[in-house]
Parts: sequence; C-alpha cells; structure tokens
Amino acid sequence: MAKGRTQTGGPTAFVRGAIERERAKRGDTLKPIEIVKVALSAYLARTFSDEPTDALPAEVESPDRTNLRRGTQSAVDRLLFNANYWRAAYENRIVAACTNPTNAQACLASVSVWTAHPLKLNTLTPEQAVATFERFCPPFAVNNRRGSHERDRSGKGPLPDFKRAIASIADNGSEPPQAIAALRDVLQAMEAEAAAYESLNAAGALDALFVILPAWCLQNRIELVSGSWWDDCAVMGVIIDLLRERFLELGFGEAAVTYFVDSCNESLDAYHREVSTDLSPYADFEVPQLIARIQEARDANPSFEQDGYGPTLPSWLIGKEQLIWNILVCALYGPATARPLLVDSPDLLAIRDYAGKTDVITELAQTSFARYTADRIASQADQDFASFASLPVDLRDSSIAYITSIHDKLETLNYEVLPAGTCYPERCVTAFTASEVECLAILEHRRWLRERQKAGWHYGPAKDVARRQSPYLVPWEELPDRAKEWNRSAVRSIPNLLASVNLAVVR
Repeated sequence: MAKGRTQTGGPTAFVRGAIERERAKRGDTLKPIEIVKVALSAYLARTFSDEPTDALPAEVESPDRTNLRRGTQSAVDRLLFNANYWRAAYENRIVAACTNPTNAQACLASVSVWTAHPLKLNTLTPEQAVATFERFCPPFAVNNRRGSHERDRSGKGPLPDFKRAIASIADNGSEPPQAIAALRDVLQAMEAEAAAYESLNAAGALDALFVILPAWCLQNRIELVSGSWWDDCAVMGVIIDLLRERFLELGFGEAAVTYFVDSCNESLDAYHREVSTDLSPYADFEVPQLIARIQEARDANPSFEQDGYGPTLPSWLIGKEQLIWNILVCALYGPATARPLLVDSPDLLAIRDYAGKTDVITELAQTSFARYTADRIASQADQDFASFASLPVDLRDSSIAYITSIHDKLETLNYEVLPAGTCYPERCVTAFTASEVECLAILEHRRWLRERQKAGWHYGPAKDVARRQSPYLVPWEELPDRAKEWNRSAVRSIPNLLASVNLAVVR
C-alpha cells in the first residue's frame, strides 16, 4: 500500500496557500511561470506517495522522477522547461531493457544530464526564463545543451552519453546479449525521434512545440503532459485565477487577460468533457509517427483549433493540448499567446448537467435572463435581481442549466440544433406552433421543478431566496397563469436565442 504524507486540507487549498505565501514573500518579483511552478510543487508534495509510479521498483527509479514525485522545486523547474526530456520519455523502456538495477541506474544517469544542475527558475529574469525554455523545450536533438549536432552524435549530451553507457555495459559483460540489443533498440528510437525534432529546429521553439505537443499528449509518457494536475479542475482553476491576477498586476491589457482566461476555461471544459481513465492507445507509438498522424488530421480539418481533429484522433486531444499550451506558454510569454477559443459546438447543449461557464453558454444564459426579467416587469411581478451578474451562484447555474436543457426539450419534437447555414433554409424552424410551445413550456417547468427541489427549495406562499421558498414549486396544472406565460415566453424565444450565437433549430 502506498504511504502518503499526511497534510491538512485538499490539494486545491494546499496549492492556493502555497502560491499566496510565495506572493507575499516575493511581491512584484514573482513571475507568472513561478506561480505555475509553486502550484505544481505544492500539488505534488500534497499528493506524494512513497511508492514509485508505473510499477518501477524503488531501486531503479531515477532520482529525477523521485524528486518530481516529492514536489522538489528543482525537479519542477526541469519539468516546466522540459529538461531531461529523454529521461522522462524513455525511463520505463530503459529499466525494462536492463536485468541489472545498477546498469539501469547508469543508463538513466546518462540521459538525465541536468539532474545535478538546477535551473533555478526563481533566479532568472523573464527574458532568461524564455531563453531557457526555448533551449530545452522542445528537445531539438540534444536540446542545444552540453554538446553538438554531429550526425554521429559523438559529442556530449544525453544521446551520445547513453550510447557510451551501452557500450560500457556491453564491454563489461554485466548484461545478456538480449538486454544489450534491447538497449540499442531504445537508442535507435531516441535517435529517430531526435532527427524528427532537428527537422523542426528552423521553425523556432514555439512553432515546433505547436507541432509536437499533441504528439506528446497522445503518447502520454512525459510528466509535462501526463501529470495528474491537468485532470484536477479545481487546481487548474486556482492556477488560472492567480495567473489572471498577476497578469493584470504586471500591466497586461485587460482584453488580452480576459481572452487568456476564456481560452483556458474553454480548453479545460473541452478536455474534461471528454477525458477518459482508459490507457492511451497511442502509448506505444513513436513520436515521429504521431507527428505525421496529427499533421494529416490538421490538413483534413483546417479549423481544428476550434472544432478538433475529427474522428481520427481522440476528442479530448485539442482541449488538453490547448490547456497545457495556455498554462505553460502564456505563463512565460504573456496572455496574448493564448490559443484560439474553442467554438462551443451545438453538442455542448446536449450534455446533461453541464455547469461550465464557456462564453457561448454564459452569453445565452445572460440573454435569456434579460428576457425573463422583461417578462416579469411586463406582468408587474417582483424582480429580485437586476442583472445576471448579481445572481447568487446557484441561480446563475440554474440559468445555465436551462440553456443546456434546450437540446433535450427540442429532441421531444424531433428537432436538433446545428450551426446556422449548415442546412437548407426550409429545415430551419423560426417559430414553434402553439401546441409545441405548450409542450415545451410544460417540459421546462417540470425540469425547473426537479432542479429547484434537488437544490433544497420548497413551496412557500411568497418567494424568499434566503429561505429557498417559491410559490411556483407546484405542478403545471396549479401554476398561476402569469407563471405559465413566463415559461411559454421562454420557449418561444428559443429559435431567436440560438440565432444570436449563430445556431439554428432544425427539423
């Protein structure tokens, strides 16, 4: 059984507390990338287990991986800059090839060239941090570190060092021939991958990363993309919020910061709608193969940034690569480098119990609330809240839940939601019949009734938000006429409401 550290509070509180303490200590000198560093260090320290991961025995796990599991800040520095990429990508395969733990450690030490050389992110200026990032991530052959790009790779660096380690092990006879052959196969795979990276070198670091990042996400080997923190929405939310605050403090424009936050939240939503606990089917693919597959998918889907890669690649991929990009790259280069906003597809409306706050969904909820307010004023009913922003969180979520329920209600009439302009005009529905309005209004009231009851509301003679009482928590047949009309008005407006964000009701 794994032995974990006992810490008070969950990972989210632990991460937030660590960043706030660092902000108080560092003040104006704290770089955005250090917020990410401190967050990951705190998260790893909070979730640390004494047992190594991936079933690697403790005696053969590399010190770099051990320190990363412990949340050592120098190890997190290497993670963020993607230093020691070859160790992260090939550690399991190197260990599996060796029969002798001492030889496995020697091979891992040869490809972990930066373990003994802390990068010390906190001592770097923002310009130096960017330069260091471009030096190591993505890994152009030997990462432009300690060595050469000679074709025989005879210089210093992880690949030639690994080659020499294999030769030494072969010479001393401490591994059987099949182990040496397996190690040489690993070296051959590393050299093929290095050659693929070298071909991207002229494009520049960020352009190359744009090509490579989805391949790493599919392969899911290196900690930079496989870390469990990407799967923790609450922790990601803390990092996004604190990056937003720091960007504003540093004088970045509010529009760029808002775009960054929206892009982060949309990519987070998209990834977590599709994320699976299943093992990646691409884990055994080599990176050059994956780069080729991704390029094919991008060529076939020119709007992949907004719509994803189509059926040939996992639906979660575009969300995850954009999330990692937005957190890592924006923390170094600024919020303006955020990836384009994912367009909310009509399928988003079909997701049950969806409580995301993406641009389109929230915009529809705000528009619907404004119409609802106008209806209540017209019927001379009391209006508790003047704007959508002034709503309590649970009532804002209720407004969003109404939007995401539209798809289900329309399905009862055999209608669907599609992007406007993607079907013949005669299929578009611009208004419902009286009987359709009545059907949809009843369905909406029943949905709302269930939602409010589940949220702890109950019947009361007058509406009381503090006590969670409402006179409308009754069956449709007992609902006052003016309340029935509010529901009818809401569903009548659905075609126009969806049209405001370029969606259409289609028969």
